[in-house]
Amino acid sequence: MEHSYRLRQIVSRIPHVAKVSVRVEACAHDEVVVSDEVFAWRRDVHGPQAVSGGPGDQELVAEAVAGVRYVLVRSGHHTGRSVTLIRILDTPVDTGPGDMKFAAAMAACQALEVKLENPPFIDASGAVFP
Repeated sequence: MEHSYRLRQIVSRIPHVAKVSVRVEACAHDEVVVSDEVFAWRRDVHGPQAVSGGPGDQELVAEAVAGVRYVLVRSGHHTGRSVTLIRILDTPVDTGPGDMKFAAAMAACQALEVKLENPPFIDASGAVFP
């Protein structure tokens, strides 16, 4: 099952933009996998010379993984799920710290059909994970 979540929100005049797509499959234990093609969209937009994998991308991936893990830990399921990050879309100007974690958590909630008791939210300080 695949789901995407697009964060497009302005809070206190600060834009928050991110999009994460995930795929969920059953497996022996919970895991988060990052697709080799997670930034492939850049080749479509910027051409075959588009670059990915630098320190900024590593931070985006780390945030997305943390967002999915946040949901897995709080989901209450007792069977294993493999959540693959299949697309991470950012914008250099409008994606800030915490935005990717938030978008990944929301995409994981949708894909896993989980409603968190205390879901993350965005306030004037940025993403908040209670």
